Amino acid sequence: MSAVQVQQVLKPSDELIESAISLLLSATKDDTYIQVACGDDPSTRGALARMMILEGVYWGEFWTATEDDELVGFLTWTPPHSEPAIPKDERAKVVGPFMQALSEERRKYMTELFSGEFPGFVAQCLGPTGKHDGWWLRIAMVRPDKQGQGIARKLLEPMRRKAAERGEHIACSTTAHRNVAIYKALGFDLRGSRTFPSPWGDWELWVLYQKP
Repeated sequence: MSAVQVQQVLKPSDELIESAISLLLSATKDDTYIQVACGDDPSTRGALARMMILEGVYWGEFWTATEDDELVGFLTWTPPHSEPAIPKDERAKVVGPFMQALSEERRKYMTELFSGEFPGFVAQCLGPTGKHDGWWLRIAMVRPDKQGQGIARKLLEPMRRKAAERGEHIACSTTAHRNVAIYKALGFDLRGSRTFPSPWGDWELWVLYQKP
């Protein structure tokens, strides 16, 4: 077994993206937010996972952790001030397939969530421009059988150094309560939490922040 290698991947192959999708799905199979967003439909869950990953690949940074050439973890980041500049038509190409896979009721719920409820709560926690003024950690995933081995910390370190050198903060959100303690151990402070109601059950969101 070789040491875990961490690197930024500028142009991930289709194979690597598919591996990241599989890892995300395996790590979030019991996530309440995923259940609310997608229900039990595997294809819809796959569409959501693809959307989440491609957002980071196209408009941010994609970092991987590999062991013996196998993907064991990855992060996607949005750089400061970049998200508001994403053209609407480009965003629609990435978000569209997931939204089209939803029922009318779920599509309405997710549209309202993406456009108002989620950004509004993050702004409440970080300030009106806090999400865009620093590095936003979109996704942090470690393969379930590799969790607890320091891979998340190793993945986080390059961006933490970069942000500190530039005097920029980093922030993120999570829908899994167990991740709050992990982020705190990695140096994040909890800025707020909220329970979101939905027709399919409530789900929770925590917002965290790490100063430069």
